[in-house]
Parts: sequence; C-alpha cells; structure tokens
Amino acid sequence: MKLKTLVLAAAMSAIGTAALADYPEKPIEVVITYGPGSNSDTSGRLFINAMRKALGGADMVPINIPGAGGTVGTAQMAAAAPDGYTLGYNPIATVTIQPHLRPLPYGQDSFEPICMMAENPTAVQVAPDSPLNSMDDVVAAAKDGTVIAVGPAPGSIPHITQAAVANALGVNFTYLPAGGGANAAKALLSGEAQIAADNSALAKVQGLKTLAVAADERLADLPDVPTLKELGIDVSITIWFGLFAPAGTPEAVLDKLAAACAEAVKDEDFLTGMANSNYIVRHMDRPAFTDFYNSQYGGNASMLKAIGLGK
Repeated sequence: MKLKTLVLAAAMSAIGTAALADYPEKPIEVVITYGPGSNSDTSGRLFINAMRKALGGADMVPINIPGAGGTVGTAQMAAAAPDGYTLGYNPIATVTIQPHLRPLPYGQDSFEPICMMAENPTAVQVAPDSPLNSMDDVVAAAKDGTVIAVGPAPGSIPHITQAAVANALGVNFTYLPAGGGANAAKALLSGEAQIAADNSALAKVQGLKTLAVAADERLADLPDVPTLKELGIDVSITIWFGLFAPAGTPEAVLDKLAAACAEAVKDEDFLTGMANSNYIVRHMDRPAFTDFYNSQYGGNASMLKAIGLGK
C-alpha cells in the first residue's frame, strides 16, 4: 500500500510539473491598484505589454482596482487563488506603507515578490508660475501662512514625503488628498494647493516646476535641481514598482514570471515608453527583490514612527 501511495504521489507530482510547464493556459489578470492615468497605470500598462511578449504572447489583462490608497486592489490580489492567474503591479506604498498605518487583510507575508522593474524618486513640485522658487521660499510661506500640499490618499508615498519634508523643516503643511498624477497637477495649476511631493516624473508630464528631488543624487533629467539632502533636508524617498503574486503561488510559476520579467525590462518598446514618461528602469530579480521588499517593509515601519504616522 505504501509503495502504491508513493507511486501515486510521484505521478501526481509529474502531472503538476507538466501542467506548470504549460503555464499560462488562460488569461492572467494583473491588478493595478490606482486608476487610469495614474503613475501606476502608465508604467503598469507598459510593463504588462512587455510581459505579454516575454511570455510568448500570453493574454495578460490589466485590471484597475483603485481605492483607499491602493489597498482595495492589493487586498483582492492577496486573497486571490495562488495559481499565477492573478498578479499585482504594486508601488511601494500599498505593500510596505499601508499595513503599518491601519488594520488591513494583508501584511508582509501575504505576497510572493517576483521582480522590480522601475523606480522614481519623489520631488517637491509647484505650478510653473508659482512664486515659490526654492525650498527656502516654501519654509517662509509655511511660517507666514498655510501651505497646502496635495497628493493621493493619506499613507501614499506623496503624503509620506510631504510629511517627512515638513518634519525635517520644522514647519506644517495642510494636506489635501485630492489624488495623484493629473489630479494633483490640476490642484497646483488652479491654485487650490501650493506644493506636491509626488513622483519626479509628474513634473515633466504635467508641466510643473521642480524645487528639489528626494534622491541621493541629482537626476540626469533635472541636472540643475538640487536634492533635498544637498539643502540639508535629510529626506530620500523613492517610489518603486514591483510585480507580486499571492502567497503560496507555485515556485515554478514564480520562476517563469521572474524570467519573463528579466526579458520584459529589456524590451525596446518598454524602454522607450518608460523614458518618454520619465521613469527610471531598474530591474531586480526575484531573490534580490525579495530581500529588498523585506528590508523596505521593516525600514518604512521605522520611518513612519519617526514622523509620527506609524502605529
């Protein structure tokens, strides 16, 4: 009986391995946790198109599920069947920030990190005709009156960045959660808000003026714009994007997706599209990204507590 059981188990394992070799056999849904036109949507669709090619023409379907700082879509992805047919294209905030701010149905161990493909530092941005032309101007304005900072929901990276900058400067900003991307730009251009601390790509896309970047080094596209650190403001925050699967997804599926990711980030259309949108392509393979994700999860918990936003 024991021999028959072992033979049956071996046969089932072989069948499972053969089935995984044929993956994907049906459409793969990729959850984008912010709405159309957002930074996640723009870069996510470029990446998904490249992944389709890397997987031999696989049917990959982008699904926008915005809401609550990206947590609605992230929660749905984490709760999906761990079979490789529901994935998440997630920015840093949804997976390493939000779980430290409020109770959520997911946490550090809810995902399988697959790869990282892009990053962009945040930057302090204003309308092109704003009287604010430096961080000194921002400090003076904050001390003389109310400076309204605009961005996505509380807990998002732009929200965290403006809070960290205000904390480092010793001033207060009033936060307006009007949305990121085009919504933030609209609020700046209309005068409803004075500053944003969003993805550095937003400035070029929306025609904004950048006062400083929250990076360790100046950006090639903004060589004349100082870093916050150069100005004595110890803030460096990057928005990165990664591909995730629900915890428990088979190793063979994860490895196949990771291999496809390594090809996708070299795709000419992807590289051109990302460059045109001012995104910085930065690939991390599965082992490196897993270590990076775990480090970010713990490090961001400490940062949030330091600026008074963590649990």
